[in-house]
Amino acid sequence: MTDNFTPTANTDSGRPSVSVLVPTFNVEQYLEAALDSLIHQTLTDLEIICVDDGSTDSSPEILARYAQEHSDRLKVITQANAGYGVAMNVALRHATGEYIGILEPDDVVRPTMFETLWRAGREHDLDIVKADYLRFRGVGEHRTEVIVPSASNPAVYGQVLDPAQQVGIFRYPMNTWCGIYRREFLVENDIWHHETPGASYQDNGFFFQTMCQARRVMYVNEIFYENRRDNPNSSVKSTGKADVALQEYDWIREWLLERPELAEAFTGVYGLKRWHNIDFTMNRLAPDLRREFCRMVSDVLKRDLERGVLIQSAFGVGEWNRVQWIMRDPDEYYYQHEASRVKVSVVMPVYNGMPHLKACLASLKAQSLRNFEVILVDDGSTDESLEVLRDFAESDPLDRVILLTQEHQGAGAARNLGLDHAQGEYVAFLDADDVFDKGMLGRAYGKAKADQAAVCVFRSRNLDSATGRTSPIAHAVKINQLPKHRPFSSTAITHNPFFSFVGWPWDKLFLRTYLQNTGLRFQPLTSTNDAYFVYSALLLCDRITILDEELISHRRNVGTSISNSTSKSPDNAHLALLAIRDQLVRSGIYPPLERKFVNYALHLLLWHLNNLPTDAREDFYKTLVTDWFPELGVSEQPLDFFTQPKERAILGMIRYTQEHGTGSYWDLAFLDTDTEHRAELKRVYSALGNGAVDPDVDQRVRRLEREVALEQRRIVQIRTSETWRVGQAVTVVPRLIADFFKR
Repeated sequence: MTDNFTPTANTDSGRPSVSVLVPTFNVEQYLEAALDSLIHQTLTDLEIICVDDGSTDSSPEILARYAQEHSDRLKVITQANAGYGVAMNVALRHATGEYIGILEPDDVVRPTMFETLWRAGREHDLDIVKADYLRFRGVGEHRTEVIVPSASNPAVYGQVLDPAQQVGIFRYPMNTWCGIYRREFLVENDIWHHETPGASYQDNGFFFQTMCQARRVMYVNEIFYENRRDNPNSSVKSTGKADVALQEYDWIREWLLERPELAEAFTGVYGLKRWHNIDFTMNRLAPDLRREFCRMVSDVLKRDLERGVLIQSAFGVGEWNRVQWIMRDPDEYYYQHEASRVKVSVVMPVYNGMPHLKACLASLKAQSLRNFEVILVDDGSTDESLEVLRDFAESDPLDRVILLTQEHQGAGAARNLGLDHAQGEYVAFLDADDVFDKGMLGRAYGKAKADQAAVCVFRSRNLDSATGRTSPIAHAVKINQLPKHRPFSSTAITHNPFFSFVGWPWDKLFLRTYLQNTGLRFQPLTSTNDAYFVYSALLLCDRITILDEELISHRRNVGTSISNSTSKSPDNAHLALLAIRDQLVRSGIYPPLERKFVNYALHLLLWHLNNLPTDAREDFYKTLVTDWFPELGVSEQPLDFFTQPKERAILGMIRYTQEHGTGSYWDLAFLDTDTEHRAELKRVYSALGNGAVDPDVDQRVRRLEREVALEQRRIVQIRTSETWRVGQAVTVVPRLIADFFKR
């Protein structure tokens, strides 16, 4: 479209189509390029109004020359230095155009910008028209560019929007110079820049006034404005007074509260934009100003909260957590901000990690990311693990390793201890027998930062210790079940999140402030200690991203039996499920997740039942059926409540054997091991669970019930016989040996 433009003028009104305001102060290095980009606009009836705000370099001479050469459309106004807000208002008072544009004098605009935006404004009778832009650094072959969409949601481009009805657009990039404004709209609503000294933040008030009062806004999906990011004198690099931004938002607050008709709709976004500005300012301030700034912010936010202008519902979960944090303890918040120079803290619990520990640490040492720390927690190892950890810590040339020790308490307690010492922006919880790709931390951190995510999940592969072969772990993260946009909120997941993710932590990266503000910790359990932590972190999160790359090899067949660890504390899965449910209830998100949670509860408990040693299953099964199923809501639901066919079929068998059998695990074991009965029962219960209509179902069920009853009687007769008791006593040692070799 831009290639077909010819010079255009507005001949209808006799006034300029667009007046462009150029506030100027000591920009001699960039000013000519900025003015040239205006002179060469395809919109020929462009009015250019430059206000020199007391420049002390050659900017006044450059402006005078351009005014002489282009006297028909370029005006220059000079004044003593009064600040950006005053200069903008002076220029606006002299503007006569139908629309008003803004060009910062160190930036440039592309030739068709103002014609394109003016045409859109005219055609749709718009108050504001904005377009995409790019940020650039350097020149020539050293120039780098980043394209910034003006609208975060591509679906709104070309649509006429009313900010009062679509307050989500306040989350779009906040700037004033990538668009134009209808002059009559500004005049009618008495919109001006806040006149404070200096050249920082006055555009925030202008942005807020225009967006709150506009009723017809459009975003154009084209790049016109090029914003310079390497001007050392730019206000974005200023390290002046830290309270300027706070004063601007104090002014915005009072302006809003004086207009009750606007305050009702926009008070929430005022608090949100204030927080966004605080976060932006914190990052741009000189280090020696940041601690005091955090304390000032804490007081300001507390006052806003007391006045009722800080509204939680306007914030994302992570944003509100940070607001609460800085109000609670600004010094701690400051310390975390400074500590974030450590990009990732790796927390690794170690318990008898030999012989795979050295290979694991070598892959950690080889990471391409350099700004990370390693927190090793020896959990009371009785092999050579502690000596290997000490050697690793002492040999790190960058002094990035912290070694902690504790008596054996399990991986959950060890991870919590490591988390207490973590200083990184993000935290990774890794296992001591896995192997990490060289780019794992760097790739995951880069993705998390790019998407501003609180949790980043990446793919993984199994590593068979016996054969050395690897294979993808397809079920670890089911990307096809997750929202396509990145990042996404847990509430946007339509599938069961308990099945879309696996509840282990080592294929994920967690934002540390998110963990601190949610208070999440690992359960101090000997097994299943990570399920509560991982699922809570995912389900409370409003910014999850996915990195579709395999980055870690998870070692299997390492000689540690799942059945042994589970049998020592068989109720750990039950405790984990209770903790997850309690967390969801406390957070107010359990009702929409209830069915998904109960399905997961059935899945997890049946998995543990299946992985217990044979002689431990009877007691587990009885507790499962009589206590845990009712407590977790499994017992009260019909079969068609459950979505997994296999587990639905097994639950159907359990319910049948409880009603018609002895109530023993062996009733279920018989049905589940007899091939013919198992296949037939699964078909029946699957049909029942899916609501399928089958005229032969009742007949099939009655036939199976008769057959099962006969088998039940045979089992009871066998178990009560003298032969059975003698046989059990005689074969106890051979059975233990056979069970050992199976494991």
